[in-house]
Amino acid sequence: MKKYIFIILIIFLWFLLANQVFAYEDLSGKILLQVEEKGEAWYVYPKNSLRYYLGRPQDAFNIMRNLGLGAEHDFISSTQVFPQRLSGMILLDVERNGEAYYVNPGDLKKYYLGRPSDAFNIMSRFGVGITNNNLAKISQGDANKKIEIAKSGILDIPFTPQAPFGNWNDKRQEDGCEESSSLMTVYWARGKSLSMEHALNMIIKISDYEKEKYGEFRDASARDTLERIIKGYLGFYKAYFKENVTKDDVIAELNKGNAVVVPINGRIIGNPYYTQPGPPRHMLVIRGYDRSRDVFITNDPGTRHGEGWEYNGDRLYYAMRDYKTGFHEDILEIKKVMIVIEKE
Repeated sequence: MKKYIFIILIIFLWFLLANQVFAYEDLSGKILLQVEEKGEAWYVYPKNSLRYYLGRPQDAFNIMRNLGLGAEHDFISSTQVFPQRLSGMILLDVERNGEAYYVNPGDLKKYYLGRPSDAFNIMSRFGVGITNNNLAKISQGDANKKIEIAKSGILDIPFTPQAPFGNWNDKRQEDGCEESSSLMTVYWARGKSLSMEHALNMIIKISDYEKEKYGEFRDASARDTLERIIKGYLGFYKAYFKENVTKDDVIAELNKGNAVVVPINGRIIGNPYYTQPGPPRHMLVIRGYDRSRDVFITNDPGTRHGEGWEYNGDRLYYAMRDYKTGFHEDILEIKKVMIVIEKE
């Protein structure tokens, strides 16, 4: 233990001599070393910008348990450089033994957190020196409490376009808005990440399943999306269909911390990245609402630019309308419906 303390002190001296200055906004996801004390280590959680103490093994365990993000084994093992949205996150291999990995903001690569020595090496290698005065500007969080995204804020829902690598010539992807919207919300509800490779594989599998079981995969109504894809193929049951919904109904579900999936007429929503004139039957995910600007924050799978895409609240609600299952069936009446997804 004395040897470790000596090494830590040497590291702190190096930071002080280097006289590095770090902007507060650049510290998200980083490990901070308190250079004016005894080298206490802190972790800045990217989702709320609070700092969490890393002093004792139990503290580190609580951070991994309550702040870690569950991810599939194949995604963790096969990914070399992780997407920016996972910068600074702790990933847990939920399909194995819950092994933890730290995604370093500097290179977006994963680093194993299995043993105390692994954690120490990461702190010494990537830790950022910080003064007491600057540290005090960062509010402290409680790692003993399970972290939830602010219910009135933006849900941390993973994103995929319906054509993850731009192959719009594949009809399963061209008409894959229902499949991709279902994937995004169910994976969020289960605390799982979603890579583009896995999303493509799943969109194709779900479409083939629908074709074989129901004879159609191209357009699925909101109710059939819920029953056939979310409950049927994905086996997720904390989801509900609601009809005759108002704009306030959508906002109320978001304020409860629930995700919302809605069918819309893409020709009147006004997204410049759609292939014009836009899809008359489309489905997207609503992940937040900003009342001060009256905008819905969405994950719109109809474009690769769709992550966090904002739509005027009244405009999106006006565009909401259900469509029939089939292939470009006529929409004879406007029905405002939504699918509500709750966290598991």
